[in-house]
Amino acid sequence: MDDIDELLSIIENPTRRRILEYLTREPAYPLQLSKELGISQQAVMKNLALMEHTGMLTRYTEQSSMGPARNVYVPNQQFTIMIDLHDNMFSARLITSDGESTEETHIEGTQEAFERLGELDKRIEELDRERAELLNERSRLISTVRHEIRGMDEGEEKEKLSQRLDRTIGNKED
Repeated sequence: MDDIDELLSIIENPTRRRILEYLTREPAYPLQLSKELGISQQAVMKNLALMEHTGMLTRYTEQSSMGPARNVYVPNQQFTIMIDLHDNMFSARLITSDGESTEETHIEGTQEAFERLGELDKRIEELDRERAELLNERSRLISTVRHEIRGMDEGEEKEKLSQRLDRTIGNKED
């Protein structure tokens, strides 16, 4: 799924978000989701069908010891949505991932895994803070340039600077 509008229309629904949150932890079949999430089986089925149709989920058949085979659903996509709304900037981006890592992770035991998870979470938070600081600086620079351009007399130089600013920030915004 490469269309951010379609993706946002799917995940805007709280029921679908709850289903996705559950399925990121473990595969599940519709009755299981209905019971675990306290949602009617009809609503679960309707939302699973929609998400499967768009490619967000996939299903496989699993034999059950308690009856007929059942359809089990799992996420089929990995992505990040980034929406920036700042002075001088609006950007909505979809970053997809195939989930395949080129690096192997060598972890010995759960304790080491938990330590590494903590390190990764801390690093992600640091990157988020650094990104926010960079976006704030970017916004301040754009404001400075716009202020300078507004103070100029009409003419060729003002037009050139305005166009240059539009080209510069146009590469970063949707």
